[in-house]
Amino acid sequence: MIETTIENGHKGGAWVGICGELGADTALTERFVEMGVDELSVSPSFILPIREIIRDMD
Repeated sequence: MIETTIENGHKGGAWVGICGELGADTALTERFVEMGVDELSVSPSFILPIREIIRDMD
């Protein structure tokens, strides 16, 4: 459902983000990026770990 929301949001020209605890789930970060999410809105303590995951993606 998340991937469908991202696809349809982009088709409609919308920016699609995930926030809160789901956005901060580092086990899902790579998958969210692969699905095309535009933004992960998280608390400050999760910014660096998520940045590292994204930076290390191939």
